[in-house]
Amino acid sequence: MKFIPLYDTIVVLKIENDNKIGEIYVPTNENNIIKGKIIETGVGTLLKNGEIFPLIVKINDIILFKDSYNVEKYKVDNIEYYFIKEKDIISIIK
Repeated sequence: MKFIPLYDTIVVLKIENDNKIGEIYVPTNENNIIKGKIIETGVGTLLKNGEIFPLIVKINDIILFKDSYNVEKYKVDNIEYYFIKEKDIISIIK
């Protein structure tokens, strides 16, 4: 299945977290922080003047985001996809 997100929507596939990024420990269970890989993005944020501001993140970026009420989940064939906005991303992992 291919998703085509609109505007600033981002489709993320959860990565099983080992709770470490390099030498940094990330307490994911306590803060509902999820590590994921971006698999699709929209074109960007629609501004009031009608222009589109491009997204900073791109496909294949590994990110941390908080699972909150803004995050939509969709499950297909036992794979859970997260639909988030760029503002919900905490960090890009390099």
